[in-house]
Amino acid sequence: MEGAPQAPAALAREVEALIESQIRPLLRIHGGDIELLEASEEGRLRLAFQGACRGCALKAVTYALGVRQRLLQHPGVREVEVEGVRLPPAALRRVERAYAGCSFWPGGGEAPSGKDPTEESQP
Repeated sequence: MEGAPQAPAALAREVEALIESQIRPLLRIHGGDIELLEASEEGRLRLAFQGACRGCALKAVTYALGVRQRLLQHPGVREVEVEGVRLPPAALRRVERAYAGCSFWPGGGEAPSGKDPTEESQP
């Protein structure tokens, strides 16, 4: 998302609150967790999966379709990296195109495109 650069401490607080309220509860259902390691002034986030997520064969999917998708919606976040998950930029772009307009978050959180998938099209 576009936006002015944000102080790393302020961005970290906001992202941690988002993780705590929206991401962490879903990961904990499966015995996993996630930790924010760093938030840069440029909007780059570095995270690490914890618990069952660390060894999960689907952690790349959780990253690409869940964690990354949700955090990129937050103002000031420009890049999301999770340690131990290596997906080339081309693969992430394919995922973004394939799932554009979809949300995997309870309540139909805003899609990365900025369009809320719960809104009906206006004639």
